[in-house]
Parts: sequence; C-alpha cells; structure tokens
Amino acid sequence: MEQSFNYQAILKELKNGLKFIILTTILTTVLGAIITFFWLSPMYESKTDLLVNGTVVKGNGEDLSLNEVEINIRLIETYSIMIKSDRIMDKVEDKLDQRISKEELVKQTSVVTNENSQIISIIAESSNPENAAEIANEVALTFKEEVKKVMDIDNVHVLSSASPSDKPVRPNKMINILLSMVIGFILSATWVLYRKHFDMKLITIHEVEEALSLPVLSGIPHMKKSKKVGGGLSQHLLKAGEVHSPLAEAYRSLRTIVQYKTKNNAASALMVTSKHPNEGKSLTSANLAIVMALDNKKTVYIDCDLRRPDGQFLFGVSSRKGVTSYLEGYSTAKEIVSGTHIPNLSVIVAGIIPPNPTELLSSKRMDQLLQELKKEYEYIIIDSPPMVVSDSLALANKVDGCIFVVNAQKSKRDEVSDGIQQLQQVKTEILGTILNEIAPSKKVQYYY
Repeated sequence: MEQSFNYQAILKELKNGLKFIILTTILTTVLGAIITFFWLSPMYESKTDLLVNGTVVKGNGEDLSLNEVEINIRLIETYSIMIKSDRIMDKVEDKLDQRISKEELVKQTSVVTNENSQIISIIAESSNPENAAEIANEVALTFKEEVKKVMDIDNVHVLSSASPSDKPVRPNKMINILLSMVIGFILSATWVLYRKHFDMKLITIHEVEEALSLPVLSGIPHMKKSKKVGGGLSQHLLKAGEVHSPLAEAYRSLRTIVQYKTKNNAASALMVTSKHPNEGKSLTSANLAIVMALDNKKTVYIDCDLRRPDGQFLFGVSSRKGVTSYLEGYSTAKEIVSGTHIPNLSVIVAGIIPPNPTELLSSKRMDQLLQELKKEYEYIIIDSPPMVVSDSLALANKVDGCIFVVNAQKSKRDEVSDGIQQLQQVKTEILGTILNEIAPSKKVQYYY
C-alpha cells in the first residue's frame, strides 16, 4: 500500500500519537530541569578591561614617532596571544600559589578584542565567583608587567578591575528547560512519524484496521513464551475454570464476534492462518476451539498444517492417524477424530507428514472430510499452514470463513497486506483479523 506524506496525514498521525508525544516531552523537560538544577555546576564570569594607549613612552622616557604609535596599536592582536602564553600563565599560576593548574587557567581564561578599539577584555570563568575575579585581575596585572619588561614600553593600563559576580552565566536555567522541552517534542514526534511510515510493524488495533481495512476481532495480550509441559497441554491453552484472566476475556470476546458473524450457518468451517510461521496461529486456533466448546458448541479442531504440525503437541494426541490418513484413503473420518478432556471438543491431528501437502489439501477428499464433519459439529476450526506456502490458498475456497492472525511483535504491514490480498483473490470470506501478542502497555484490562 502506498504511503502518503501529505500534511493532513502527518497531522493525523501526530494526533494519534499525542499521548506519547506529551508524555515524552514532559519526561525530557523534567530530566532537563533535574540536570540543570542538581547536576550542572553554576559558572561565574568576571571581566577586566585593558586599554592599549595611543600615546606611549619608552622606558627611557623617549616619545615614539607616529609610525611607531600605529605599529603599537597593531600590537593588540599580538597582546591577545601573549595573554594566554605559557610565560604569562606560569607566572599567574605561581601568584595563585598553584591552586589552579596552568591547563585549567588556559581553559578558564578568554581574551576579547575589537579591531576598531584599543580595548582588550580578559574574561575568567570559575565555579567560584571570587576565584573568577582573582584570576582575571592576576592575568591582567601579570600581562601588564610582562609587556613593560619584555617590550620596554608602558602602553597597557587597567581600565576596570574584575569583581565577583552574584549571577552565574551558566547554566541558563530557562533556556535549558525550554531546550529540553523542544528536544523531547522533536524526538517523540519524529518517532511517531517513523513508526507510521518506516517501521512496518503493526502493534496496535488502530494500525491494523487502518492498514488492512479489516476489523480486528480481538486483541490477544502478550504472554511469556509457551512451553510444552507434561500432560500434553501448552501452558497457554485456556483451562475450563479460567474466568477472569485477560487471555480468557480476549478469547471470549473473539468467540462472541465469530458466533455473530456465522449465526446464519448451521455449521461453520473456519480456517485460522497467518503470513509467516511462529506468529501464533496454532495456539490461537486451539484456544478458539476451546472457548467454542466451553460455550456448549460441539467443536472439532483440525491441524491442517501438514508441514510443521503443532496440534499433537498442544493437545497431547497421538499422531499416527490424522488428516493425511483420511486424505490418502487409509482411514475414515471417525477413525481420525480424538476426544479431549474438554467437553464438546474433539481433535484431528495432522498425521504423518506427506510429500505432497498442497495436492492433498486441494483434493476432493478434503471437501468430503469437511462435509462429514459438518454433520457432527457446529464449528470446525482449522489450523491452516502459514501463507508462505500455497497450502493455505488450497484450503481457502473450501471453508466458510478465514481469520487472519497478525503478530504485534513480528508481522510487517506490507507482508500482511500481501497475504490478505492473496486470500481476497481466491474469493475467501475474511471474517477479520486477530492482533496477537499485544504489548502489556497496549492490552485491555478486562477484569474490574
């Protein structure tokens, strides 16, 4: 599906992600305030102004000529370099009793000049305002003395001495907080737009319905990875007494919607599929069959994934006889049906893995199996192969409806859309989708 980058679409996505944007902006603003007020040390600044006089006298009392005066004025730039020279800084370090190293003095001292002025400003910074003033004054006096000693001229005069400042120059609290707010807004807004146009995962019900133009029948919360345990049942298969868990409520909601959509059918064969393996279709189809049976609907679960079957592990049923036994003519429908400890629920496993699964599932024997089962059961829930193989399309025109499983952790928008289009091309009635493994922050809390 083509993605549009028009202004209205962007504003709509920003509106959809407004909660995330607001929370992120608040978080970065608070973080910026904490860093500003409690982490960053305040820095104070003091300044000394020096005047390079145009009327200069040599050490022996002789006046300089006009040309020499002009040359002297041009020395301002040279003076600015001299101020931070090793010679000056070493002497300032000694005068400060080596409380501050020469390297620190160089970092904390800056020189400002103006080409149209004879003023040199020496600016010192420190976390202590008294230290900043002391550094600026010592650098100025030391420089003045060294110019007279080295160059034998006395044209540097102190215009104003540095004094301690009561207001720090850094950090600027208001600017830092505003900057944190702007950074938070930009980052969160960028992430919202990135998620829409570049990250192709479908992680919310709204995203699935918007991308596929199909209803989401239910959202299944994310659970820890299922393990196969003794007794045959996966730990995430629903139990008969499970009432108030989010998982049970999600599947009961799914059951209600499916029953409504199939209310005109005496018996319904429904296949559950997904685009890729390991997206939760087998567990979803098994749990759907369980909730149907718990609602006193006579139900049979069929494992038609003849390449990588899971039904025998989910229900702990022997795999000797199954779908392939019937389709190859070795068994009758009654012989391949196994009972379970759940009332009204039967299971048909895949059986021995065949070399030609697509041909078997598209055969007339598959039609016959479904017709026989409809005489005995109200709901036939088919665990279909994923759509990376053609087996599911072979089944698609034999069933009364299809449910497409979308995994919020794995499924990609364009791949799911492609799978839906393939089903639509063979005229499959798609009841809707199931969004599986919704993150904890996205799932609905059903019990109250």
